[in-house]
Amino acid sequence: MRREVERRGLFLVPLASEPGMPDYFIFVCTDPNPNDCGFTRVGQVSTTGGAHHVVYAMDGQRRQPAVSLSQIRGHFPTWEDGIMTVLHAFDRWQ
Repeated sequence: MRREVERRGLFLVPLASEPGMPDYFIFVCTDPNPNDCGFTRVGQVSTTGGAHHVVYAMDGQRRQPAVSLSQIRGHFPTWEDGIMTVLHAFDRWQ
């Protein structure tokens, strides 16, 4: 899965929501800078859904400076499932 991210020239940027909070995010970005992931993000996977992961991915509605993201409905039991969905959306709209 990491090879697929790298092949597209993208980066995985992991971030915790706040110190001591259980929520965790992995952003798929065009730039590896964690302080800029809001503008370079093409998707994200988070644990905010409890047992399953919540996925947001590009929806093809480009806006400046960031792309438009929409929640992808589906069953994502692992990080890898969510990230591959983000990559498929990236391929579609790139």
